[in-house]
Parts: sequence; structure tokens; C-alpha cells
Amino acid sequence: MFRFLYIFIFISGLSHLNAQKKVNLEEKLQGFHIAMEDEMAGQPVDVSRRVKLYLNDGTVIKHRKSDMYFNPDKYDKLIYLDQDGKIRAFVFTKINDDILAETTDKIDLSEKQKAVYFNLTDINGKKYTLDDLKGKIIVMNYWFSACRPCVMEMPELNKLVAKYRDKNVVFLGLTYNVKPNIERFLQRFEFDYNLIPEAQIEIHNYQVKTYPTHIIIDQKGYIVLREEGLNYDTVDILDQTIQHLIDR
Repeated sequence: MFRFLYIFIFISGLSHLNAQKKVNLEEKLQGFHIAMEDEMAGQPVDVSRRVKLYLNDGTVIKHRKSDMYFNPDKYDKLIYLDQDGKIRAFVFTKINDDILAETTDKIDLSEKQKAVYFNLTDINGKKYTLDDLKGKIIVMNYWFSACRPCVMEMPELNKLVAKYRDKNVVFLGLTYNVKPNIERFLQRFEFDYNLIPEAQIEIHNYQVKTYPTHIIIDQKGYIVLREEGLNYDTVDILDQTIQHLIDR
């Protein structure tokens, strides 16, 4: 009996040692910023042990197993620098062959559900509630600063904002990032949505588990579209849906 107990404890210990540790990326990347190409020009890539390695879900990567993650055909990476321009962390995102798959579902505005009530404040102090926005089309984008697909689609989303600037359309960008992190992010990237920090409640209420996620709410407060992930035609689908809602 004691022999079997010892084996069980030994195996459990091995399982614990092999388990990959996960951390809160928001906390670990606090004070760092995503490197731009010009910042990396001529700078050697530092992969010493002082540089932290993570997957985009917060999984800690051990340096002895890091080679596979630097394969550009399998993983995309974001490089994080400190205020002195030193590399402090790499965040890797697995490249999924289906990540840019085309959406094949036809837009069907008859399938809709009641939107969950929200009361939001953007980084400029402006407030938004579901009740106050009745009569307007609400376009919601769930994102975070270390999400490579989120950053990739921002230029096209900005064009969408410009196209409907004079229409009854409100664009909200919800993230769990805190306001100072968003402000640092905006020094490097342009994102023209009304940006909502610390939106954990809405992320939970709208059951967001994939980033980016797009949700469109019609003028009567019903969800008429939900798009998850980065697809070739995401922005086209958003555009068509907004135009349908305006024209009907």
C-alpha cells in the first residue's frame, strides 16, 4: 500500500513540475511598450534569461524550450521594451491556419438577442449606457494591447469609424487594460474607437473568450452580429451589417 502511495505522490509531483505556469500579462507587462520596427533597427535580439517569454494567454515559456517559439511560420511575436529601449519580454501567438478564414455565414438580422445592460466610461471620461444609446447602432470591439490579431485589424477598423463618423453609429473598444496602458499603447498605434478600460464586467457579461471579438447592437438594443477572431472579411461583414441597419 505504501509503495503505491509513494508512486502516486511521485507521479503527482512530476505532473506538477511539468505543468506550465500562467501569469497575468497585464501585470507582468506593466510599464513596457510594444516595440516598433524603427526601435529594433540595428538592435540585437536579446533572449538572455533576464528577458521573459510568454504565450499570449500568459503561459510562461522556459528558455530551454524557447527555440520553437521563434519559428516565424508557427508563431507571431510582440517584443516589449522598457523606457530605456531594452528588450524585457516576448509575447508569442500561435499562428492558426484558420485565423484568417473567410466567414461564410450570410448576414441574417432576424436572428438577434437582447443586449446586456452596460454602463461604461471611456478613457476621456465620457459615459455610455445601453439606454442612452437607444436609437443608435453600437459597434463593440473587444481587444487588449498584447493581442497581435487585434492590433493587425485596427487600421481597417479606423476606416470604418471614418466612414460612419456622421451617422448614428457609436464605436466602443472594450479591454481589460488599465487607462495608463491604453495611453501608452496609443503613443505607438492609432485606434479611433472610444476606448473603455477595465471592462472586465462587460467581457464577462458578453461571454467574450476570443480576441478580437466584434458585437453589433441595433437601434432597439438587440445583438444582431457577433464575429470572433481575425478573418479576411471581418471588416466587410461589420460594414455590411451597419449599412443594413441604417437602410432598413
